[in-house]
Amino acid sequence: MMHTAAMTDGDGFALSRDEPGGRAVYYRVGHGGLEWSHDPADFLTGRDRPVPEPGTLLALVHGLAPPPDATPLPGVRRLALGTRVRIEAGGVTVSRRRPVLPSGTTDLTWAVAEVLRRLPEGYGIAYSGGLSSAFLAVAALSAGHRPPLLHADLGLPGRHHIPPPVGDLTVRHIPVDVFELLDHHSVPTGGLLPPLPDLEFPRRLTARLAGAAPGGPLVAGTLLEDLVSAKLPEADRGPRDWRLLTCEPFHLVGTLPSLTEAAGLLEQGVVHSAADGAGNGTGAGAGTGPGAGAGTVLATQDAQPVDGPPPPPPLGRRDLPGMTPKGRVALQTVQQASLSVWKDHLDFLGTLLGRADAGMTERVPGDHEGLVLPALDPGVLGAVATLPTDRLGRIAGGVFRNHQPLVRAVAGHRVRGLRRASSSFDLRLAAAAYLHRESDKIIAELERECALADLGLIDVAVVTGLLREGPGRADHALPLLRLLWIDRWLLNSTHG
Repeated sequence: MMHTAAMTDGDGFALSRDEPGGRAVYYRVGHGGLEWSHDPADFLTGRDRPVPEPGTLLALVHGLAPPPDATPLPGVRRLALGTRVRIEAGGVTVSRRRPVLPSGTTDLTWAVAEVLRRLPEGYGIAYSGGLSSAFLAVAALSAGHRPPLLHADLGLPGRHHIPPPVGDLTVRHIPVDVFELLDHHSVPTGGLLPPLPDLEFPRRLTARLAGAAPGGPLVAGTLLEDLVSAKLPEADRGPRDWRLLTCEPFHLVGTLPSLTEAAGLLEQGVVHSAADGAGNGTGAGAGTGPGAGAGTVLATQDAQPVDGPPPPPPLGRRDLPGMTPKGRVALQTVQQASLSVWKDHLDFLGTLLGRADAGMTERVPGDHEGLVLPALDPGVLGAVATLPTDRLGRIAGGVFRNHQPLVRAVAGHRVRGLRRASSSFDLRLAAAAYLHRESDKIIAELERECALADLGLIDVAVVTGLLREGPGRADHALPLLRLLWIDRWLLNSTHG
């Protein structure tokens, strides 16, 4: 599949990115010419590798994705989805055009099965026991295939989930040492930005599972649930919105006096911050307590749209304690600029392509050769685009039920006991376990040498205090692990 097209004609040369996925492409325009490469380091031309800006480093600590076209090199841009760069006699022009998805079947299972039919023999499915990977297994059965389901046994603390069987497919259990995958001493060197466990962990895990496949590629259900998804404001609420009466409250504070007002908030598609003294958390005829549906909150102040695709949400976004005043200012500056660029980019792409592009940036390693993601296939994207929202999500039994095409396909094969936790939950749990086991060594390393502290961005004493608190601060585990990876990358770059 060609994700990036480089074309020549009688009048010039054009570089465009028309599909999500594939290798990143970087370009630089100057002096009437165009340079491009898959590796941004090719643009260094003998110069030393620049250290990323302080705000960029702290944004990465907090899981904030860099802008879709950004690089640390002046004048060098990443070719974003929908961007077209053309050079001709009159000069170079950069423009945007939303990619057009192919129209075709509305049968999502058939569309994914078609992707699997094109694969060489011997492929395996990365099987977590969750909805997306179970749907892939069902699609393989509909294609007449019998691939092995490769399940990574991570050995994490807590109750061990046994992945449910799917038809007569064989489940192979692959033992994986998560502490080896997360070891901050093994952080790759090189590159213009530090690697993050959010992307390196799935890359290393993919390599382990691919090694157990029978000789073909590894297929993963990554992004399927992101794409085959609806929001509560898009669901059929019934005549006069009566189904809202059966829902858990979808706002956090205040009292909604009528269904009309509840429906009005959903139509606005906003999240309202609470005014002083607002409400008691009572829903519109649906009991009390915080709600999970659309995330709408009753009150008066700042509003943020939620109906469109949001900017890539940082995992567990909470400011990590221990930043210096200089660090906080640097983070806020970069965060505001980055979210503004992301909002413009996702508004341009639209809901489906926006979710696909943001999900790629957040969770899919750039060098994922040997990994097949059916969710990004144009035929699959086209099938999802044709599905009406009432087939994606609905209100039933007092609950907003999402991902309905996936749920129905899996239920049709009587698959029971699916895993509900996400892959990001696994990463956070693994990060907490790793930090707890290695805390004494990590504290000693940070007290001896810390590049982020030398830059004036963090207070080592506060960070080591968090590490000493152990499992009680698991909410900070992933940002702390990112901090360790970034700091190790900086130290390796300085020393080597």
